[in-house]
This record gives sequence, C-alpha cells and structure tokens, in this order.
Amino acid sequence: MTPTPLLLVASTRLGRVERGAARWWCAALLLGLIAAVGLSEVSARPAAELLHDSIVAAMRHGGHYYETFRDLARTAPDGEDARALPPTLAAVSAALPNEAMLLLVGAALAGLVAVGVQRLAALFAGAAGQVLAALLLVAGTAAVALLWEQAPHAGWAALLTAYAVLLRRAERWGTAAALGCAAAVIDPAALLVPAVMAGFALYDGVAREALGWLGALVVGGAVLGCHLWTTAAVVPSAAETLPTLPTLLAPPGALARLLGAALPSVAPGPAAALLLLALLGWAALPRALGPRVVALVLTGLAADGHVAGLHSATLATALVAPGLAFAPDAIADLLRRAPGRRRITVTRVTR
Repeated sequence: MTPTPLLLVASTRLGRVERGAARWWCAALLLGLIAAVGLSEVSARPAAELLHDSIVAAMRHGGHYYETFRDLARTAPDGEDARALPPTLAAVSAALPNEAMLLLVGAALAGLVAVGVQRLAALFAGAAGQVLAALLLVAGTAAVALLWEQAPHAGWAALLTAYAVLLRRAERWGTAAALGCAAAVIDPAALLVPAVMAGFALYDGVAREALGWLGALVVGGAVLGCHLWTTAAVVPSAAETLPTLPTLLAPPGALARLLGAALPSVAPGPAAALLLLALLGWAALPRALGPRVVALVLTGLAADGHVAGLHSATLATALVAPGLAFAPDAIADLLRRAPGRRRITVTRVTR
C-alpha cells in the first residue's frame, strides 16, 4: 500500500528507492546537515554596482556608454567586474525615470509571485502546503528584491532566471527560452541558464526545445562577444581580463554569496542547512521542474567567478526558499523506506 504524502499530491522520487539506498540517503543527509551547521564562513552579498549607477547617471545627461565606462573604470572599485556586463540594462535604466524603473521592478516581482504560486500550488494536495509554498516563494522574491537593490544586473538575472524555470513546460518553452535569453543579455553569467536547460532538453530527447535554448545561448553569447570586442577597443586593458571557462569546483566564497543572497537574514550555518534541505526537496520532486532547479544551483556554484558577468552563484536566489516546501515529504519518504521490514514467523503446531 502506497503511503499518503504529507503535503504533496504524490509521493516523491525517494518514495520509490530501495531500502539500502534510502539508508545511504539518510546517512548522507545527516552528515550534510552536521557539516552545514558547523559552517563558519560568513555569508557575503555581491558587491554594490557603483559603476552601473554612475554610468546610468551619465547616460541620462547625454553621455555614451563606452566613453563613460572608459572614464570611470580606471578608478571604480568594481570596474573589473563590470567589463563583461553589456550596456543593455544601463540603456534601459537611462531611458526610464527612477520611478518608472521601480514600478517595472515591482511589477516583475509581483508577476513572479503570481506565476510561481500558480505553478507550485498544483503540486500540493491541500491548503496547508499551498500556503507554505506561497510564503516561501514570497521570501525568495523578497531576497531577489534585496539583491537587485545591491546589484541590479545580478538581481535582474536572478528574477528572469526564476521566471524562465517556473514558466517552462514540456509543451510551452518558447517564453521561458526568451526570458533566459533576456537574462543572459543583461548579465552574461546567466548564459548558464539556457545551457543547462538545453542539456535537459537533449537528455529528454526534445530536439525542438533544445534548439530553442541553444538559440538563446547563441544570442546571449553573440551580445557578449560584441560587447567584449568593443570594450577591448575602448579600454585596452579589458583584453587582459577575458573570462575563463568554468571549473568543476566552486571557488571560495561561492556558497557564501548564494547564502547571503537567497537567505540574507539567516546565520551561515543554519542557512547552509536550509540550502541542503531545499536541494533535497527539489531533487525529490517527481516532476521535471525539480532536477532543473538543482542543476542550476549546482552549476551556478561551480561556475561562480569563472564565467563572464557577475557571480553566477546568485542566479537561483528566488528558487532556494520554495524548495523547503518539498523537504517534509522527501524526508518522510526516506524515513519510511529506510527501516528494515518486520519479519513475522508463523509456526504451526500439530496436535
């Protein structure tokens, strides 16, 4: 008899694992939580984009992006990080008043909550799970708002990434691919999004969707290439700081940046434990959405500091907190599968 799920409409992937595998999962989770609680690394938020604000102010008074960048990059503390950021967001910000930009960001954040609630609510059987998921999604959206206030490029990249992941469905992926492309055009670190999504589409054997995501990747890469070429011509030293390819191991500070962005008000140890539980919840989700989120988080951590743009670790900022809503069912399924089966011996006595 299949046990009744706690919150979800169906059992998680972990409800179908063998007893031995479930015990290994429990042991790994316990060791991971112990290591996470003992984490002493201080959570760090991305550095403020002071150069972006200065460029936008200059462009509003008739300045040209690359000329202003050349004049400001020599003395700005974040000049090196800004070299690989295309002028897309600066041009939009310069064309809109501050009030209009705030309204645009607010509308985008509210839309993310609406889209996320609609997508996640269908996964839960009752109102308790739906309310929990909605509250955690609001928390993740608030984290994106704080990230945007500190680093506009990283904030918009995280916001559009969450939109792309939550909107993507097997039969409707065009809008999601367009949003992933927009994120990559704003912050090249988001090139990881269409790359990861294209990989899953190829794995699923959906060639048309894979071509769509690869097209988004090509567009984002072309914009980055043109920008780097122009920047190298205007500021010769930029040619010496071209981005390197991602490595398999996350550099120091990647985890701290993700924790500081996704769980800004939580201490490093508990935040790392919550991140582990969120990843467990997403990984156990019996839908295509879960593995994509996990892959995006892990790829962002691994590539942080080794791709163009700002830190890729913050791309999944909005998606960390909602994963905690799936963790109770994942843990319950593990605890059901891990214990040994009772053996009842029946002895017949013949008189």
